[in-house]
Amino acid sequence: MILTSGNIITELDNQHLKMTNAEGECLIKTSDVRLFLPRFYEYNADPVHMEIEKTDSGCLLCYGFDKDAPLEECRVHIEARGKYLSIYSCFTANRAVTLNSIRLLPAGTKMPLYKAVNFRNRHCTEQTWEDLAMGEHFSTTTYSTDWQFAPHPSMLLFSKLDYHLFLGALNLPGSFGLYLDVDSYQVARLEESYGEGGYGQKLAAGEAFESTRYAFFVDYKKDPHDVVEQYTRLLVAEGMIPDPAKRKRYPWHRENLYCTWIDQGYLTDTVIPNQLHEQIEITLNAANAVSTEMVMKAADIIERERLPFRTILIDMGWAERGEWMADPVRFPNFRKLVDELHRRGFKVVIWWNWAEISQQAKVDPRFLVGGGTLNKHGQRSFDFSNPVTQNEFLKPLFYRLFSSDPGCYDTDGVKTDFLSDKVHPEMELADASWRGEERYFYNVFSLFTKEMKQYKEDAVHIGCAGHPYLAEFIDINRTYDVWSTNVYEHVNRGRMLKACSPGTPVAYDFHHFTENLELYFKMAYEHDCSVQIGNIMGIKENPVSAWQQVDRDYYEKLRLYLGRLPR
Repeated sequence: MILTSGNIITELDNQHLKMTNAEGECLIKTSDVRLFLPRFYEYNADPVHMEIEKTDSGCLLCYGFDKDAPLEECRVHIEARGKYLSIYSCFTANRAVTLNSIRLLPAGTKMPLYKAVNFRNRHCTEQTWEDLAMGEHFSTTTYSTDWQFAPHPSMLLFSKLDYHLFLGALNLPGSFGLYLDVDSYQVARLEESYGEGGYGQKLAAGEAFESTRYAFFVDYKKDPHDVVEQYTRLLVAEGMIPDPAKRKRYPWHRENLYCTWIDQGYLTDTVIPNQLHEQIEITLNAANAVSTEMVMKAADIIERERLPFRTILIDMGWAERGEWMADPVRFPNFRKLVDELHRRGFKVVIWWNWAEISQQAKVDPRFLVGGGTLNKHGQRSFDFSNPVTQNEFLKPLFYRLFSSDPGCYDTDGVKTDFLSDKVHPEMELADASWRGEERYFYNVFSLFTKEMKQYKEDAVHIGCAGHPYLAEFIDINRTYDVWSTNVYEHVNRGRMLKACSPGTPVAYDFHHFTENLELYFKMAYEHDCSVQIGNIMGIKENPVSAWQQVDRDYYEKLRLYLGRLPR
């Protein structure tokens, strides 16, 4: 059987599957046809026979199993969908079972391509993704263990000369990332993980399961960002995600803003490490530097120096993580502070991390996963799938944060941050339909966005997630913490975010150095990005320089260059 989808030609019989591009060059070649099959914790479920049935759009692979297997049949749908090939599987469990993964390709699959691209972030380099040689041995995953830009979309790119083979999820996965192992142009493993061992997805007897639907397509003579943009356009065309062109946006979201974070480091002489997983304890000292007095001093500087900021972002430290009540010592009257900033013409945005709970935070165990069971990092986690957490914690919290009623804070938006590696397979949620890293993020983002916008329609969510399914809930994406003076980290992170989150504008995050400051503003201008400035009190020349107080020349550069950026 031969199927043609755009630039992919698929040859299939009972012995093998082969995909080629339009010129007949081999992309994928398997030694058998075990595609998209489940792997269970309790049982080894290898098919004992397979039949191919032709359909109007492609074919069905019908796998049968022996009597001891936890399923009788698995049907794999292979469909030619115009410009792409779609593959997914479905089966029904005949007894209670734990699903560990879906094996997309059999071990030993040959892929004579040059490299794989995984859109994971890297620090201190302008190359923002892993560029992996197919001729070597490597292992990679889309699961967010790199502590930045979570969650990563379930997609991979394979390249050779001027063409690319793209593999990406069509619908929202309920899994925990793709895992790819390659050795000398052969795939040892390409699986979608649902959790290992007993932490996989529990299926009851008689429960039907459908895997994530994946698209395969070939694109020519474009860099990886362009290929991903083709993928997100496909999602829009198929009605999988909303058309970003139809979303209502508010101009002030794209304005340059001042954030207190880098100045908090200056005031405490804190050196922030490059790797996010090393930051949390070190940054607590800087977190304690933010206060009413500091914020008001920043507002005074902005007005005195005529800096074009209309938004002040109060960063980490204004409240205990998990409680989200303004610190009573450093912010004795948070609403009074917000009212004064509003009176002076500022919008006020606050740092909020829905996944973080500090060791000291007092949180009702009813709101927590497992009543407070510690995750693999020794932290408690909120269970936002639980209606009790939604109704008794999140809704009252967002009323306090955004309502203008007496006793509330009347703020204008949130910056979400530090969210990677927070959603794990071992989390036993109240609502199992929320399971999966990407799906859990989607549901949480949808939930808190609805709550926030009911108080202020133009409230802003400043995010840091390059994901097509989350784009509808993020008003502007930031390029995240860049701790080097290499401006091209911002440039390429921005390109990645624009490709992965269609229609969502990008802001270059902090560049708190004097080295390459002009280039930073130039690149923001050329790429139509705003900037988020974190320091108007202290500066450094480069990452190994000592802190020094801001001088007149720095203020002059801010006035000069900020006026040229989006407003």
